[in-house]
Amino acid sequence: MLSLDFWVLVLAGALASATPVVLAGLGEAVLHRAGQFNLGIEGIMICGALAGVLGSAAAGPYAGAGLGVLVGVLFGLVFAWGCLAGIDMVLVGVALTMLGVGASTFVFQSWVPSGRTNLSVTTLPTMDVPGLSRLPGIGALFSGVGVLTYAAVGLAVLTWWVLRWTRFGLRIRAVGDSPEVAEVRGVSVGRYRAVAALIAGGFAGLAGAALSLSAIGSFSPGMSGGRGFIALAVVVVARRTPFGVLAGALLFAVPDSLGLLGQTRDMGLPVEVLHALPYLVTFVVVCLESRHRMRSRGKAAV
Repeated sequence: MLSLDFWVLVLAGALASATPVVLAGLGEAVLHRAGQFNLGIEGIMICGALAGVLGSAAAGPYAGAGLGVLVGVLFGLVFAWGCLAGIDMVLVGVALTMLGVGASTFVFQSWVPSGRTNLSVTTLPTMDVPGLSRLPGIGALFSGVGVLTYAAVGLAVLTWWVLRWTRFGLRIRAVGDSPEVAEVRGVSVGRYRAVAALIAGGFAGLAGAALSLSAIGSFSPGMSGGRGFIALAVVVVARRTPFGVLAGALLFAVPDSLGLLGQTRDMGLPVEVLHALPYLVTFVVVCLESRHRMRSRGKAAV
């Protein structure tokens, strides 16, 4: 029987695991609201992770996070340019993923040749939630929380407020819901979609930096582990809402944390099954959401 302490550790690990997915998902939610989606999140995240380590090695972890954002914005610029040029957004996204994975691996192998010890850099600081971190039993949930986890929650609130209450958010939603009407009313669809692509890229780059700078302080090729695609699934399930992204990321992060901690405990399951848990949950939830939407459309048609 697993103890309460074990489940508290699982939830604490889920908070850290969910942070990159939340950050990438928030940016993608903005882009979805503008009527587009970017399959290149995975490539942007892995390059953001490498940029975070390079920036931290040069000028500290906050500079690394900033460099991750900058790299993400540059990828977003490429995505926006490709879409404005008339290239299918799916092809642009796939190309960005391939570019990001290939470029990050090439730069890393040039920086740390085979046989050399991987460089470790300073990570971003952690903080305790005053008062809550001393609660008996559940205090571990509020101890050693990374600054980007706090930032992810704050950015979720900010994104909701911008989309819901500002003129910019209103126009982003108008561009996504009815681009023809938006154009008639003088709103540049291409311009707002390009801005949304830059925002999504910046968020994905920051998400990548969170992967490398929140705990481990180093980079390895493929360390994103499909989290970019999980972020896309979260946005779909969350129906493009920032708070939905926050809750959905935690839903997918719990099995991820359970899989990591389960490797040190006897849970009666093979290690391979524990590793597959987050992706299995993603697949099941997306299938259920797709089925629900198909049924809703069928009822609406009747």
